[in-house]
Amino acid sequence: METATPSSCGDVLIVDDTPASLQLLADLLTHAGYSTRRARDGRIALLSALAQPPELILLDVRMPDIDGYEVCRRLKADARTRDVPVIFLSALRDTEDKIRAFQVGAADYIAKPYQPDEALARVRTHIELGRLRAGLEARVQERTAQYLQAETKLRESEAQLQELAGFLQTAREEERARIARELHDELGQALTALRIDLGWLRNKCGKLDAGIVDKLAAAHGLVERTVDAVRRISEDLRPAMLDDLGLAAAIEHHVTKFSQRTGIACTLTLNREEFDMDDKPATAIFRLVQEALTNAARHANPNSIDVRIEETADEVHLTVADDGRGFVAAAGPRSFGLLGMRERVKMLGGSLKIDSAPGAGTRIEAWLPRVGEVG
Repeated sequence: METATPSSCGDVLIVDDTPASLQLLADLLTHAGYSTRRARDGRIALLSALAQPPELILLDVRMPDIDGYEVCRRLKADARTRDVPVIFLSALRDTEDKIRAFQVGAADYIAKPYQPDEALARVRTHIELGRLRAGLEARVQERTAQYLQAETKLRESEAQLQELAGFLQTAREEERARIARELHDELGQALTALRIDLGWLRNKCGKLDAGIVDKLAAAHGLVERTVDAVRRISEDLRPAMLDDLGLAAAIEHHVTKFSQRTGIACTLTLNREEFDMDDKPATAIFRLVQEALTNAARHANPNSIDVRIEETADEVHLTVADDGRGFVAAAGPRSFGLLGMRERVKMLGGSLKIDSAPGAGTRIEAWLPRVGEVG
């Protein structure tokens, strides 16, 4: 095996058992600026190609020991050389010979005797194609690496955002609970004391001027309405029942009050008298029911709403279904309420499904683990 001085035009391995043909091809390619390697049989050709894969192989068919077809088959079976283009150079001109060459992986077939310009043109074409393919593969690998890196960063960002969202959700619930306690314990008690005092004054001033009595009665009524409003706001922020009596009682109370306030018929079905779960999923379920009922009242104009909560050994299944106007569910949730519900469920490792169609009502289903996943 002989090696010529490397050239930027391309590295070509020439395989031919005829010395004259081997020399002729080597001189032709060297003169055109190619680097050539020579092999006089298939065994040496395989050793040379596997040791340092060339950019192109010119391969004779008829050779002793290992013929060109077998050499090509072995080259294409090896990951190191499978992408190296092989051009057969042979005196065999039958169609079957050419078909067999392409079946074993040849890129081209030149019949002897050949025209030098034609041989050079084909060599140049296949080397250029090989370089283009290699460049494209390198770019694909580079872009793939960039994509994987970007995907990793995106997943890290999503994880951080979800962790932050969980923290903010927890902080919001804690702040709601604090404000609810202050409204109930401080403002609520102060208003209650004021209501009692106004009631006492109204009773004491019963024989005084009727105008004063009317003013006291109006003030007493205003304070009573304010106490009711404070109690309602406090319950919306953080229902005391949820902490004191549990999820089932809190849901039942909320659904009842919602039905009384809106005039919408609501049915509630629970498969437990009380649910055994962590505070986070319990709070999430209450908020989901609260948000679903609010959305239905604001947007769906339903006649009735059905709320169902079923607890299993591993999860809690919530369903809120109304017979309202519905919407195009395929477009996805557009309101912040529905988006917030989906995000709340996702943070706890659950899943949310929304089915709706214009005129066919809306069905919201959520599956939540009994144990909260977000710290």
